[in-house]
Formats: sequence, structure tokens, C-alpha cells
Amino acid sequence: MRRSLPILIALLCLSIIGYSQKFYTVHVGTFVNAKSADFDPIRKLGFVHSYPMDGDLTQVFLGGYDDKAKAQKIANDLKVLDYNAYVMERDLKQGRTVTIVQIATRNLNKNIDWPKFESFGQLYAIVGDDKVKIATGIYNNVGEAKSDLAAIKKAGFKDAFVKKVNDVLLVKLSAFETRLKKPLIPLAINKQSANKQRATKSPTPQNTIPSTIPRTYSNLPSTYNNPQVTARSPEANLRPKATAASMPTIRGKVKRGSVLELQKVLKQERFYTSSLDGYYGKGTSAAYDRAKDGNQQLQKYALLSEHFATTKPQEGDALQVSINNLLDDPSTIYTLERSKEPVAQAYRAYLLFRRLGPGAEVNGLMNTAIRAAYEGKRLGNQPPFDYRATYAYEDLNQLILHIHFIHAAPDNDYGAPCWLAEIHPRETAIAHTAFANYAAGTLKLAACDQFLSWEEIRTMESIVEDLDARKSKDKALANAAASRRAQLFMAPLPLDKRSVAELESWNRSLWQGLNAWSAADPLHKDIVTALKISYFQSQVRLEDYFMDQGFKVGDAKGLALATLESLVGYHLQRFI
Repeated sequence: MRRSLPILIALLCLSIIGYSQKFYTVHVGTFVNAKSADFDPIRKLGFVHSYPMDGDLTQVFLGGYDDKAKAQKIANDLKVLDYNAYVMERDLKQGRTVTIVQIATRNLNKNIDWPKFESFGQLYAIVGDDKVKIATGIYNNVGEAKSDLAAIKKAGFKDAFVKKVNDVLLVKLSAFETRLKKPLIPLAINKQSANKQRATKSPTPQNTIPSTIPRTYSNLPSTYNNPQVTARSPEANLRPKATAASMPTIRGKVKRGSVLELQKVLKQERFYTSSLDGYYGKGTSAAYDRAKDGNQQLQKYALLSEHFATTKPQEGDALQVSINNLLDDPSTIYTLERSKEPVAQAYRAYLLFRRLGPGAEVNGLMNTAIRAAYEGKRLGNQPPFDYRATYAYEDLNQLILHIHFIHAAPDNDYGAPCWLAEIHPRETAIAHTAFANYAAGTLKLAACDQFLSWEEIRTMESIVEDLDARKSKDKALANAAASRRAQLFMAPLPLDKRSVAELESWNRSLWQGLNAWSAADPLHKDIVTALKISYFQSQVRLEDYFMDQGFKVGDAKGLALATLESLVGYHLQRFI
């Protein structure tokens, strides 16, 4: 027995580790006015569940799987039935452990008698590939759960038990899943009133499906709310005013290298007198303010940045400019109609959908655009959809997904406009998740320059543009850098370790080159000092922006370095 105990513990640990990492579900689609009965034909494939979005839109999912291959098979089966389905991965490490009462387990090949469960209050499901576990909760502690358990068993569910579970696994059930029309009435037990029982339970979490959407989108400012368009209704001209990335507050209690480098240069210039501790406290903040007022080079470039921000004309190809201004300038439609580019047809389809809803003309334009974008082109890898198929665009989710695929197509030179993510953050998030592995390096985004509204970054840009010795600007390289920056602004995931290591190497090489250049002339030294102050202040601010999006400190550092490289790398190539 003693020998077997360590083996048993090891096996238990392995099972917990395997259980606690990844979980998969199949995204069936996003639908307007979705009704439960519409999905009866696919219920034989698994448990159908939903997540209501704003307006009349509903995301529909099928099943829950520990094995990604099983989930992919179901997605493939749904594609045969003309659903644009794909597997969505859910990271259980992002969840929290909660207490529930598991009432019963039911096979999915038999009808579930939902009325038997309706008296137990809010119901949840833990979905498997062929079974569903039905639960109620969520409770503050095990004691509260046990107080309900006795009454649940007395009601006929003798196998019910208290359970701790990761809330990412819980699907909040509604009339869509249960088809129970009347509201659920909580069961009053153990001499508690129904109201008291509800008060003792902890607030129910949101349906965990949104955790699969990249955190950048789920945390967008309220000004980015998506105006929903009801099918066959006139367009309501609900374009929100474009908003730059809001200036994040710098965290004073996070120790980091970027702050330490800023403190070093501020102390060298006698603006900072405290210890070099790597914390951005009041002393560091005040020292940076003194540098802005006391460093002549910083003052000069700050003024230059203000001038260029107000006088710089909009540049770019006429079609790209038209796409960028599509919702602000009615005349842009004429540019789209004259163009034979697939992306022009796609945005004509988008405008039609917004004005009239789904229809044959929308389908015709989009299917023609998809085939023109991919057929006969040399593909680096197979796209995750069949571009030879004929699609019916019944919702914005699929339409915007395929617009992104066109932007990621071979030979496409046009970037997805900034307003697409502003107006449709959820659909854009789903699109980025769906093709992240395929198009991570090929998706083109317009030069949104969201970060250029920040004072320190505008100043830094003025300095590096002045240091760029080239007489003419390489627009292709500049646009590629702006596209990378736009993708980083909406990054759903941190960079991998190799990419971070390459960025750190680039950063070291950059400053070695700049320091060598500054040693040759006092004027060079003054310019590099101003650049260091604005660069490290920008790095600190960018790290806080990414931490505000939910990234850990180390991950935020990598994303901030990548953003800095996209801002200054093109201009400072000669110093590497």
C-alpha cells in the first residue's frame, strides 16, 4: 500500500495538470434573432449553447471537449452543413475555482426533462462531448452549498453533491438551452427565504464564452460600442467618433527595467535626485516633468511634433483612403465601384449589408471577392476556409471574418481600416482568433497610429524622423511598420519567448549604436539624451497600456518593445 500511494498521487497530479490547461468548444456562428429550434438539426452532434451579444445577435456554440481533435471533427461536420464553424480554445488558467452543487448528469442522446430542474434557481452546465452535467450555484463557500444540497436530494436527486469547478467550464443556461419560458424561481430551503438564499450566493459570473475573445477587445472603451444593424432596416449612421488609445496611468508599485533606465538618464542630467530603484514614483514623475521644461532638445522636438500633427496631410492610395473614410465620406462609394480590386467588392458588400441586411447581392459581391483574392495565387499555406465554396452571409460575424481573410490574401496591398475594430470589436476579435495562426504575418492593417496621440511618443517620433538620414521615405516599409503597430494595439496574446529575445537583442544593439554616435559630437549627445528620455518614458507608458489590457508585467514588456520597434526601427536602421 505504501509503494502504491506515491504512484496514486503522481497519477492524480498528472490528471489535474491535464485537466487544468485547455478546453475546447466549437463556434457554430453569430446569428441575428437566433431561435433555439433553428439548431435542432445539429443537436445530434452535441450540446448546443449560446452567448447573447448586444442587440439581436447571439453567438452559438456546440459541445465541450478536452481533445482538440474531437472538437475539430465536429467543426468539420458542421462545415458540411454549411456552417462557418471553427474550434475555439479556452484557457482554464484564466478562470477561478467556484463552488456549485452538481445536480445530475444527462446523456445528450436523450431528451432532458428541464422542468424538473427549474426550481433550483440559476442553472449551469458543464458540457462534455456526449454528456452534460447540470448544476446550480454559485456559492460563497461549501457550507452554503451543503445547506441547499439536502433539499436538492430530497427533491429526488439523490446523487447530487457539492463540487468545486473552474468557472471557465460553466455555461450559464437560459431559455435558449432549456426552452423554459417562465423565469426560474429559486428553491427556498433550510428555513431560508428565497430572497435570503439569493443573497447568500455569490454573484453569478458572466457566461465564460467571452474569455475566448482576446482581452484587448473585451476591454475596449465604451466609445467603441458596436452599433448593431437589424436585418432589412435602414442604416442608422451610428459611426462613433474615432478615439485614440487612452493614456494609461503609470503604475508606481511595479519594479521594471524601463523605469530604471529612465531614472539613470534623468539622474545623469540632474533632473532626478532619488535612488535608482526601478519604481515610477512621485520623484520620477516630477523629474520627467522637469526634463520636459528644462531640456532644450526635448522642448524643440515637442514643438515640432505639435506642428506636424496638425499639418501632416493624409497619404496613401486612393482606394485605401476611400476604405479608411468609408463611413465618413459618401463619395468613397464611387472609388469602390470603379475599382476591380477584391477588397473594393468586399466593402461594397459590407455597405449593402449595413443598409439592407443579408441578401443575394451581398453574397454575390463577397463570393466574387473571395475567389478573386485567392484563386490562382501562390499560397504559402492553405487558408482555414474553402475559398472555392459559395457562402451565404447571414450575419456580420462571417462577413467581417471574410473581409479580414481578403486583407490577408496574397498580393493584397490594402490594410483593414481602423474603424472596423472600433465599430465591430467583437466580430473583429472573433476574426483575429479564427485566423491568427494562418494570417499572423500576412494580415495588413491600416496605419491607425493609435499611440501617436501620446505626448512622449509624438516627441520621440519627431526625434527619430530627424535622425533618419534618408532623403525619401520608403512607404512600403513605413506602412508595414504601422500595420505591425496596429496589430500590437489589438494583440490577443503575448509574444513568444524567441520574439522577445530578438527584440531585446535589437534594443541593445540600437543603444550601442546610438551611444557610439553620441560620443562623437556634443550635439549628437544632446539629441540622444532627449531621445533616451522620450524613449524610456514611452516604454513605461506602453507597458502600462498592455498591463491595462490584462497582460502580465513580463508579457507587457515584450509587447511594449515590439511597439517601440515599429515606431523607431525604420528610422534608426543605420544605428543597428
